[in-house]
Amino acid sequence: MANLQKTRTLFAFTSPRTVEKIVPEIKLLADNFGGKVWNESTQIDFFRDLFESDFYDGNTMPDNVPLAARDRITRAPKALGFVDLKPTIQLTEAGAKLVSGKLLHETITRQLLKFQLPSPYHKTTEDFYVKPYLEFLRLTKRVGSLSKTEVALFFTQLTHINKFEDVVQMIEEFRADAKEFKGSRKTYVDACFTKQVLKIYADDIEKADFKTRESSDLSLQKFVKTKKSNLSDYADAFLRYVRATQLITFEGKSFRAVIAPSKTEDVDFILKNTIRNPTVFKTEKDFKAYLFAIDNIRLLTDNRDLLVQKLQKLKLTFSKELDIEGLKDILEAGEESTKQEKLAETAKRLKDYKEFEDIIEVFKQISKREVPDPPLYLEWNIWRALVMLNYAKAINGNFSIDLDGVPLNTARGNMPDIEAEYEDFRLIVEVTTSTGNKQYEMEGEPVARHFGDLQLKSDKPVYCLFIASKISEGSLAHFFNLNKMNTKRYGGKTRIIPINQERFIDFVTVAKNQNFNDSKRLKSYFDTLIEQNFVVEDESVWFQNIEQSVTKWLY
Repeated sequence: MANLQKTRTLFAFTSPRTVEKIVPEIKLLADNFGGKVWNESTQIDFFRDLFESDFYDGNTMPDNVPLAARDRITRAPKALGFVDLKPTIQLTEAGAKLVSGKLLHETITRQLLKFQLPSPYHKTTEDFYVKPYLEFLRLTKRVGSLSKTEVALFFTQLTHINKFEDVVQMIEEFRADAKEFKGSRKTYVDACFTKQVLKIYADDIEKADFKTRESSDLSLQKFVKTKKSNLSDYADAFLRYVRATQLITFEGKSFRAVIAPSKTEDVDFILKNTIRNPTVFKTEKDFKAYLFAIDNIRLLTDNRDLLVQKLQKLKLTFSKELDIEGLKDILEAGEESTKQEKLAETAKRLKDYKEFEDIIEVFKQISKREVPDPPLYLEWNIWRALVMLNYAKAINGNFSIDLDGVPLNTARGNMPDIEAEYEDFRLIVEVTTSTGNKQYEMEGEPVARHFGDLQLKSDKPVYCLFIASKISEGSLAHFFNLNKMNTKRYGGKTRIIPINQERFIDFVTVAKNQNFNDSKRLKSYFDTLIEQNFVVEDESVWFQNIEQSVTKWLY
């Protein structure tokens, strides 16, 4: 049981990073360790299998392997009822449904709505009495939209349903005061963060209890800084997980969380039909029976009449003889078609550089971390930039979008982020916001593997652009040397070209200014960079050549 008695705010699941990442991990757990006891030995074996999988990010084993395994399984997968670890490891009914991949967002929605504090899995004080994700929907609907800052500052304080109106009032005052503040937005937000942290942790501060897990620094300044960071991390996590329901989307310019226009009726149904009060369970067995089931939270699509109305609104054809699961299959297929139409509409708008200024602005917002999910928005924005260049036979982003055309999830770990086909070559693009050693650990092997997977089956030469806010020394050295080596697994010598985000913006800007219209010139530029890889003294010189050449690659 997790002990949260010293916790002052709501917490969110920061591991795995998204709900979707749970799917392959619990499948691996069930396939390889189902029926075994969850102990240190199985934890080590599980993490080793996970580490060897093609969907794991990273190429360095953690120092504490059992702890790393527990971090992946005993947080979100266990708390949301996808796995049962006692008496032995097994997928639950909800877990099996999730792994099936069918109606993924519905399964996620049901389990998030069941998550409550207190629960037999979490030891809390009487200050906790809430279903956080249900209240997230309620609060978003009530105040119209939520910024990441508002989630961090105020939603995380909604530890009891009787605090709902107080949280609404705090948000309204925050917005009103922001309009009156004469200084910068950043200064205002930082002052509000400090004020809220001092209020939330007043008892700890009065006792001078400044100990945190992250540091041995026991100063008040460090304590406040750490709590600010934690609240921001929780806000990120809340937004990522609630986005997986597809009930919440982001506004196009402000990136504020709003009820998805396509899901307004679904949210209204949930708020009307889901019991707000946490349930009291006599035993953990009773709690598990509730948590593991897949049919005890009602969604709009569980009502046949309302489901039929939704199908009719989407102008989908169906047989009246179909049962409700058959109708849901029709809906899921129809919604997938809608998403593809949204992508096609986006691609059409991008032609002739009509959204060039917006693309550049989004890059700036990503750099300032003013978007809700920087890795996702970086993938999406680079895809937009490449589509805007307009001279590929096909450019496919492997990220997913929601019904309103807003980015939803990054590409899965076993495929490139973006794939493009040109007349006489193919290109993959790998994107990351990670830096330093972490960048090399997370990206070094997967990038080369994705290159090799495509090169081995392609009748055209393959190139890879590796784009990051800053290219780490480890990544640069790795790709510089890999390009020189014949590696059977990668189809021979790789052609991986690292470029930072700022230079990629220059690359696109040059293409616009020089009216780029011939993919052969792009291939020639890539070939020049790879040829230099073989003759220059070291990776630093090579990277300097790349940086200097970008601003004149079409001249």
